[in-house]
Amino acid sequence: MTNDLVWDKEKGELRILGRRQTAMTPQILCSHLDSLVGVKVAEVIMNNLEYRSGKHETEMFRREKPQATLSEMIDLLIQYDSVSGIGITKVTLPKNDQDHIIVQISNPSVKGTVGAAKAFLFSWWCGALTTLLNRNLEIEEVTYDEKKNVMRCKIVSRPSE
Repeated sequence: MTNDLVWDKEKGELRILGRRQTAMTPQILCSHLDSLVGVKVAEVIMNNLEYRSGKHETEMFRREKPQATLSEMIDLLIQYDSVSGIGITKVTLPKNDQDHIIVQISNPSVKGTVGAAKAFLFSWWCGALTTLLNRNLEIEEVTYDEKKNVMRCKIVSRPSE
């Protein structure tokens, strides 16, 4: 795993922390998906995609760094967000498992508290933290502070059925 963003012109590849990526304009994707299938369905589709992606990528990072602490893993995932162009992410873990987790993204690449945009930014983190903390989590609240250009969400334990 490399710690950089690498653009290989000859292969036509963009790699972020050693993983191949494709550059796109996420706000256009999210807006189009919302208009195509409706806000609620778009959110479900994006949530499913990003939640699984967050779990999968975190599992791969964990295999590459099995001795990393929780804090080191979160720092790596924050770096991944930053290098990927998502924005500047801050994760605040609670002192106990009953309290909520706060994920905050300054200068987010996508803005929206509903629909695909909401899920694009935070469902990945929900999946990643579900893997790291070994408990089922879900997004409870998403807010956007336009003045500060900050998206924020609460991630909470999913109630047992």
